[in-house]
Amino acid sequence: MLTLKKEDENLLHFYNIMDSVADGVFTVDKDMRIITYNRAAEEITGFPREEAIGRLCHEVFRTEACFDACPLQEALETGVSVVNREVYIIDNKGRRLPVSVSAAALHDANGKTIGGVETIRNLKHMAVILDSVADGVFTVDENMTIKSFNRAAEEITMFTREEAIGKPCCEIFNSDVCTTACPVREAMETGEPVVNREVEIIDRNGHKKPISVSASILFDYKGKPIGGVETIRDLSLIHTLKNELTDKYTFQSLVSRNPAMRGLFDVIADVAASEATVFLNGESGSGKELFARAIHDLSPRRNGPLVVVNCGALPESLLEAEIFGVRKGAYTGAVESRPGRLEQCNGGTFFLDEIGDLPLPLQVKLLRVLENKEFQPLGAKNPIKANVRFIAATHRNLEEMVEEGTFRRDLYFRINIVTLSIPPLRERREDIPLLIEIALKRLNLTYGKKIRGISLEVLELFLNYDFPGNVRELLNLLEQAVILCKGSEIGLDHMPKNFLKAAQKERNPSRRSSKAPPAAALVDLLSRHRGDRAGAAQELGVDRTTLWRWLKVAGLADL
Repeated sequence: MLTLKKEDENLLHFYNIMDSVADGVFTVDKDMRIITYNRAAEEITGFPREEAIGRLCHEVFRTEACFDACPLQEALETGVSVVNREVYIIDNKGRRLPVSVSAAALHDANGKTIGGVETIRNLKHMAVILDSVADGVFTVDENMTIKSFNRAAEEITMFTREEAIGKPCCEIFNSDVCTTACPVREAMETGEPVVNREVEIIDRNGHKKPISVSASILFDYKGKPIGGVETIRDLSLIHTLKNELTDKYTFQSLVSRNPAMRGLFDVIADVAASEATVFLNGESGSGKELFARAIHDLSPRRNGPLVVVNCGALPESLLEAEIFGVRKGAYTGAVESRPGRLEQCNGGTFFLDEIGDLPLPLQVKLLRVLENKEFQPLGAKNPIKANVRFIAATHRNLEEMVEEGTFRRDLYFRINIVTLSIPPLRERREDIPLLIEIALKRLNLTYGKKIRGISLEVLELFLNYDFPGNVRELLNLLEQAVILCKGSEIGLDHMPKNFLKAAQKERNPSRRSSKAPPAAALVDLLSRHRGDRAGAAQELGVDRTTLWRWLKVAGLADL
């Protein structure tokens, strides 16, 4: 029977213990040659103990850190242990394997450094967990080099893990924020996490892709920052659905969720197909010219010009020549013949905006054009045929003007063949968020900004403000705010003081009108308050009895 010496028994006992440890453990001498090597190290690297003992450790544990940031070498040189440093090794079959490395110097009984010891923990199961996560997850070191990259990140970027790891993250996430507002670098520099920031990347196939990014600092076990971690979520489907929803409420260049506006959208195509004169009635800034353009673009005359004349923008003496044209010698100063807008509009659509401001003498001349389809330029001997389709618009009440004698009755009936009444913005408040979203997209492109939206406080003011300037006023407010905003969200500090004052005045119950709001506004009000009549009445500055009476008169008592 073989009898072991006490020293051999202790050594065998030591090896048995090492082979029972779940983590890989190996030791090296001062020349970095492997001295001991446990079973877990065999399983992790794929190299059996017989092949590993005596070899340089970088020949067995092949990592990108072996030559420029070897944990063992660092521990031997500094005397400070390295704990839980994540690296990738390449096993004997060429497969990359994520591991966590800890290393320390090895001393003899006299405290003399004789080598080093390193433990390696297989993080493959952690990688499997990360690969099961729906969001893309990757980590970078302090130099913004990618250290880990899960399967979802592969699917979003179209780069494989092998292609991404070791590369600067800006080469994989090809985005304009990489150089100007990198979320990971921001988190690392400020110490504050970045949450759900929308950016756009270009994947490996050159396709633009919207993603939501969250980033934070990555710490080691001592709390020392060692890099950053970022999660990315593909927003392509959400943006597609969002665009489909926007398209649902879009008609030509017009957008609305409002039932009255949707009703107008339903008839525009039929109106456009005819040659009938159209009268657009609506407040200033409500979008009358957009309706005129939509009618023209859908009409058989869409290949002809759309000529716009604002009747209130020019004095009478110039307006006549502008519309009808002038011939040389017609009056002092007419040194050459000049065609009018009607002549330039041949084959197209003639849009007379603010026709209520047209002087009475010109109303007579316009009536002749509408009735006989011909006009006579100033100083011309013969009339000219007018091959045009007319659209007229005004914010004035033409019926009252007819009664007052400031607008011709016959002209009123001549232009009032098809009337489209455009509701003001205060009667379609549900359109405000949609208009904001579309306007910000356009303004971001115009001014090179990355503004994602407006704050809840600004949105609340917008939804409760009457917008006397209608859509035009809303767009002007947004444009000024975009110019002033240096961040990603428009706040109260970006709003003009006169608007804040006016909006606050409207929110003051003591200054509210006692006149009943339109039915559409009451429906919108109750919708925003989810049927809470007490809250709705408080916003209007009236008691619940008054609100109930208004609802009853409007036929909305059951809401």
